[in-house]
Amino acid sequence: MTSTEMQLREAVSSSKLGRYEIVALSFEWILLNKQNEDFRKLTETKLINKALTDVVTDVDILEKMEKLRKKKKKEIEHEPAIETNSKNK
Repeated sequence: MTSTEMQLREAVSSSKLGRYEIVALSFEWILLNKQNEDFRKLTETKLINKALTDVVTDVDILEKMEKLRKKKKKEIEHEPAIETNSKNK
């Protein structure tokens, strides 16, 4: 086991969040950042490790996630509606 893995295990065990909550938040963190260049260039393993590390070690992660959710919601609201041109016969 590498020192990074050991540090991550220690951080997870000492976290106030439960293990399953950490996994769920990490998955959401990946989804919120999937267009971010720093996330896109990572392999799946490194992406998962980065997300887990971010969630476990970043004190402000929940606030950052909320800001990203609001930003994504605004982007969706401001997207032009796509019109379909279909003929009903």
